[in-house]
Amino acid sequence: PEPGGFKTCQLVTNPLFHVSALHAGAVMLLASGVKSVWLTGRFDGATAMRTIERHQCTGWSFTEAVLHRLVNHPDVGKYDLSSIRTVGGGGSPIAPSLQARTREVFPNAAASMGLGYGQTECAALATMNFGQELRDFPMAAGRPLPTVELEIHDPLGERLPDGEDGEVCLRGPMVMPGYWRRAEETAATIAPGGWLRTGDIGHMDGGRLYLSSRKRDMILRGGENVYPVEIEKRIEDHPDVDECAVIGVDHPELGQAVKAIVVPHAGHDVTVDALHEWAAAALAYYKVPEQWDVRTEPLPRNASGKIMKDVLIAGGESRFVEE
Repeated sequence: PEPGGFKTCQLVTNPLFHVSALHAGAVMLLASGVKSVWLTGRFDGATAMRTIERHQCTGWSFTEAVLHRLVNHPDVGKYDLSSIRTVGGGGSPIAPSLQARTREVFPNAAASMGLGYGQTECAALATMNFGQELRDFPMAAGRPLPTVELEIHDPLGERLPDGEDGEVCLRGPMVMPGYWRRAEETAATIAPGGWLRTGDIGHMDGGRLYLSSRKRDMILRGGENVYPVEIEKRIEDHPDVDECAVIGVDHPELGQAVKAIVVPHAGHDVTVDALHEWAAAALAYYKVPEQWDVRTEPLPRNASGKIMKDVLIAGGESRFVEE
């Protein structure tokens, strides 16, 4: 028992095939002797809240998709969630409006809420942003953790100065030695000097990492590099918007144009003109979407909750079936 009679109990809702559950969940919790409660199957917000209340869970680690489903659940006020003292997550940047809503739902965790950045190839976590720093810099992925070296490299592998976007590269004891029996993939991912090429685009500012996009998601519009994350988070901060994805589409003159696929909150209506005005108030003109698709069905996501942009771009059906 901890001071005040509390015991640590972690709710785990991430799938075990994902590093956030297997490494940061199962391995870490077992090694530290922490009680954990696991949900299986498709995530359900009411089930998660009922589990928190029943087991008096003190912590929860989330991805953006499941966080959104829980804190905006219509029955969120019917459950006692006061036992939660720590919440944190990652997988993708979390919009400031969603961060604020999370603090409202979990007031006892508001001061300690954290977001991190990492991937399987670096044992789950490389940077962390939490507490007051997260309030002050809500769009930052955080500062590198101890033992983590982080640099932003250009296509030739040269380090870029602060403020310039390039590939996020990591080095340290947490980086994998390589992919099992995949020498070519290992050589393409681990650069000379032991630097892990993450495939993510970002920049450093004030010692903090800011993510811009995945390499494959970058939009090249009329010679300008456009990164979807900034646009998506601006649109998702609109009070009528539930979720948004930004992609590049072919354009005869510009090469690519910016397109936003937007899903309003249930029962809310939002016009393209209103969305355009909202985006233009905070973004450079070339980042404001020229094409809009407002739809009612949820965006396609994979089993770990990430939006499947390949499905949106190709117009095909999701390969994942929710049961």
